[in-house]
Amino acid sequence: MGSSRDASEAPKLGDATGIDVGCTPADPPSLIAHRGFAGEQPENTVPTFRSAARSADWIELDCRPTADGVCAVFHDRRLDRCTPLSGVVAETPAESLFSTEVLGGGSIPTLEEALDAIPTHTGVVIDLKGRHGAVPTGADERWEWLEGPLATVADTPHSTLVSTFWEGALEAAERYAPELPTAYLFESGVDRAFEVAERHGCAALHPPAELLVGGRNAPDGEEGFLARAHERDLAVNVWTVTDHEEAAALAALGVDSIIADRADVLG
Repeated sequence: MGSSRDASEAPKLGDATGIDVGCTPADPPSLIAHRGFAGEQPENTVPTFRSAARSADWIELDCRPTADGVCAVFHDRRLDRCTPLSGVVAETPAESLFSTEVLGGGSIPTLEEALDAIPTHTGVVIDLKGRHGAVPTGADERWEWLEGPLATVADTPHSTLVSTFWEGALEAAERYAPELPTAYLFESGVDRAFEVAERHGCAALHPPAELLVGGRNAPDGEEGFLARAHERDLAVNVWTVTDHEEAAALAALGVDSIIADRADVLG
């Protein structure tokens, strides 16, 4: 796990994804670098992805559209937090966006640049964002812009998993690239999460860490969430883990992957 992984090994993440459903302490969870380990270096940049690939099994990156419908690897709806610019990504032309420096180093990459920076033995989790927020806001979203990016993901030699908070994005993935494994991201509403996963044939669920440890009748969250998921052959990849104690508790429960901001959370 982590830096001990042989670079020649395919990353773990069920049958459809390379995900080993139902890990045990003897078979520890995969490590997914959240935005390339955003707690250690500037998030979602080419240098960050290259660095994270030295210790992560998988790298998670965010995709959202520019004003002209080009896929940008960027998390936030607005540019303010991570760049010297202000404004909304979905209102900024690609030409301006991709020449923008990220605070702390690097620039905003295209999806192709991000994938090229990640070794093919490292898996990639592609987190699809809408135009109006980092999580659904109730605003109307259109997903036609995903046709090109999903074709790019389908063609990459990496192991891939497409994740999203938006059911509309899952529908787009089914329409444009049905061969790609998908994961439903959620913050609350366990029963609905299972319904969405079944409706769209998801390979995984991505719950918040506090569902399984540290609250909500933990361990194993609301009415045995982890066991329910594994009974349905759904991998459970938990976000966002920031410390050793939480990572150890999740590993002991048998989660399949830990989505972390730091490379050292698994020790």
